[in-house]
Amino acid sequence: MLAAAIALAYGGGTWLAGAKVKSSYEAALDEVPKQTALVRVVERSYERGFFGAVSTVTIELGCAADAAAAVQVPAVKPGEDEDEEEEAATPFKAVRITFRDTIRHGPLAGGTLAAATIDSELVFDVKGQAKAEQIFGKAKPLTARTKVAFDGAYTTDLAVAPASLAEEGKARFAWQGAQARIEMNGARTRVHYALTMPGLDVSDARTGATLKMGKLAGKADMDKSDGWILATGKTEARLDSLEFAAPKGLGGAADGEGKALPAVLLQNIDMLAEATIADGLYASTGTVKGTGKIGETKIDKFEMSSGGRRIHAAGYKKLADAWMHSSAANGCGKGGSKASQAAMKVLFDQLAPDLKAMAKYGPEFGLDRMLVEIGGKRGELSYTAGMAGVTDEDLQAPGMALLMKRGVLKASARLPMQWLEQIAAAGAGSGQTPPPEMMAGLVEQGEEKGFVKREGDDVTAQLEYAEGSLKLNGKPLGAPGK
Repeated sequence: MLAAAIALAYGGGTWLAGAKVKSSYEAALDEVPKQTALVRVVERSYERGFFGAVSTVTIELGCAADAAAAVQVPAVKPGEDEDEEEEAATPFKAVRITFRDTIRHGPLAGGTLAAATIDSELVFDVKGQAKAEQIFGKAKPLTARTKVAFDGAYTTDLAVAPASLAEEGKARFAWQGAQARIEMNGARTRVHYALTMPGLDVSDARTGATLKMGKLAGKADMDKSDGWILATGKTEARLDSLEFAAPKGLGGAADGEGKALPAVLLQNIDMLAEATIADGLYASTGTVKGTGKIGETKIDKFEMSSGGRRIHAAGYKKLADAWMHSSAANGCGKGGSKASQAAMKVLFDQLAPDLKAMAKYGPEFGLDRMLVEIGGKRGELSYTAGMAGVTDEDLQAPGMALLMKRGVLKASARLPMQWLEQIAAAGAGSGQTPPPEMMAGLVEQGEEKGFVKREGDDVTAQLEYAEGSLKLNGKPLGAPGK
């Protein structure tokens, strides 16, 4: 009796776990087409057994056939220039990818205590399998193992196999694969991921151009309570090295011997991104910094930070969702055609009121800082653009009038005089730069006219636009166009 009771209890738990997993699959697949116009579930099957199930899903990436057909180039009417029937770009050709998940139901799933374990892999037809073997060999291109907890949380360990492809006398591509772990809580609101990519090596035999990327490692902790578009949290990553060389240029010359480009080496590249929402306003920043070398010039330090602030979260989400779901905005149909342009105009007209309404919150974005340090000398550049002081009355004005009245722009630059002289020397003989000995005189003339200022060994400039007036280095220039 006890054995029967235990078996019955285990069987009931397994049946319930299977039902819950199936329900989760159906809900997740129903959400896929709601995210963007470029992703659709075209085939799905779920073969459920008592101890497990097999789910097979085919996803189509690209423009749907009906969306592409809906935005076509109209026939040229008599009297119209035939050139108006543009050589328009064709829409993204749809690609289909099939995934197969082998599911084991809990409470003892695959030898572990869980609601389910899931082994995922790509499925190819004969032609696709042959192509995959050319790139990945006998290894499975993508595999994933997911453990689903009883509260709905899950952890996925994903691996992409190393890949290589070489064409004799043309190009070579070698990628060392990637590994990732993704952890999601049961409420589907918080996600953590960690990613590692050992390296990449690409070369072009014809031009001799090479691109090499060292190890990349990253991690993130995100809160997606308001959706992926408004996900908040921190992302950190580090790239050991990035090298690029083009000894014969990029192949633009007719004889294949273009002008050589200086080799670029960037090292110890740290990347940090952070996003927050406070009082309904979204803000994000991103920073990249490291060291490197361009040609024979050593870069002691480089740093670039950019971001946006005071972005009305609800308005931004509405705009982003509309854009993501627009077939025209995603390049479906004949790009550049009259019908495509008309569809884009309709979209812009629909979004314009919401975009204007966001101006009340004083949005701002820009390049907060770009810094380069070479040989003890430092150059800096920054700019920000946004809106300030917008009232309800202002919102009644046309968009351009609103921008001219309440738009704000600030930009500044600082360059060592020594760099300007070195740039002139490097361009000597090309006719594109003045002789190095003339640079000091040109800067002096610019200072007399108020275009630049000398501050010690540096040349600086500041530009500011606010309340309809423009200032250069603190002095008014009058309204634009005067």
